[in-house]
Amino acid sequence: MNVETRTRDGVRIVDVSGDVDLKGSPVLRKTLFGALKEAPKVALNLAAIRYIDSSGIAVMIEGLKEAQRLNRDFVLFGMSPAVLDVFKLTHVIRIFRVAETEEEALIA
Repeated sequence: MNVETRTRDGVRIVDVSGDVDLKGSPVLRKTLFGALKEAPKVALNLAAIRYIDSSGIAVMIEGLKEAQRLNRDFVLFGMSPAVLDVFKLTHVIRIFRVAETEEEALIA
């Protein structure tokens, strides 16, 4: 798994690629929490994720709760059909704001 951050139009974008699993989840959590402290809005780019397990979903739920605690905006975007299926099967899709593209995420 690879995690990188960048800023666009005042939004901190966290780009995630590869497999989000138990091994990589702590890195994602650290990066996500750092981004939430730095910017009023964080957008998590999931377009390059090949696989996500329950630990990855848990990190995103923790990120959502941290965003709410800090009064920050938090949005997911770019979900592949496979990742979207995992979110739907685990019934967590409804708790997140989800955009299809980066542009939609910036204005969501």
